[in-house]
Amino acid sequence: MLSESMLIEKIRSFFPAPAKVRKGIGDDAAVLPWDKRHELLLTVDAIVDGVDFHLKQTRPEAVGWKALAINLSDIAAMGGLPLYALVSLGIPAGFSYAWIRRFYAGMKKLAGKFRVAVVGGDLTRSKVFFASVTVAGRVEKHKLVLRDSAKAGDSIFVTGRLGRSILEKHLKFTPRLREARFLVERFKIHAMMDLSDGLMRDLAILMKESKKGACVFTEDIPVSREALRARKRNISPLRSALCDGEDFELVFTASPGEAKKILALKHGLLGTPLSCIGRVKKSPGIVFQRSEKDTEKLRWPWKGYEHF
Repeated sequence: MLSESMLIEKIRSFFPAPAKVRKGIGDDAAVLPWDKRHELLLTVDAIVDGVDFHLKQTRPEAVGWKALAINLSDIAAMGGLPLYALVSLGIPAGFSYAWIRRFYAGMKKLAGKFRVAVVGGDLTRSKVFFASVTVAGRVEKHKLVLRDSAKAGDSIFVTGRLGRSILEKHLKFTPRLREARFLVERFKIHAMMDLSDGLMRDLAILMKESKKGACVFTEDIPVSREALRARKRNISPLRSALCDGEDFELVFTASPGEAKKILALKHGLLGTPLSCIGRVKKSPGIVFQRSEKDTEKLRWPWKGYEHF
């Protein structure tokens, strides 16, 4: 089986974006024409029992919340605002209505928080439970942020603290919509994406799309308390911060001048921690070193999450 990234490249070659489409396959959301001021954003994600959660161990409300939240995170990564959602469920035989009702209650709570209207979907029988959610949003043309626009010399930032998913935080996260909008409304952000498969893998994707490389300073990576607590299980906190998927934080780049303004924010990003973890370089590849002064290259046998 091909890796996820290789499979996406194969599919992208089958379906090149039409001339009027600003961005097709290869970003957090497709970008389509809407009106003179806005672009339409479309994204879809699925969660599957046994892969993204465990039915017998997870509250239905948390599954419903996550099914929508992962899509809202994609809209955030484009600098946009979500508007509408379609929800399709695969339901095993004998499944209770009470569980489904609680699933939708969790989704409704998050939808209300960000004023998203659920306007349709589909129901089908399946051997395992799954939920596939499509979200439509919009973004002002001048605020749209893509993955392919990082520039050499840019500072690299991440929101929040990384490695939280190791203790089930991937079921409770709030998508960084408010933070992303704050950024695009006040600063010139060059490139951005959300962290769904781990910083190590997702930053590599961001740099590949931008045809650039990156130097990451491990001393500046914001390791979460959850990752630090996992040290008791003999799991490296830094490995969790770099490689664990489903943090759903934002990684983005901005020029050195804009970076100074961003770092001057007194209380992080609307109260969310904000860290500058490296810089974009012209040559391809990701280099890790302890700090900007300590230039010894660090190497590990670690990788981010791969679906296949």
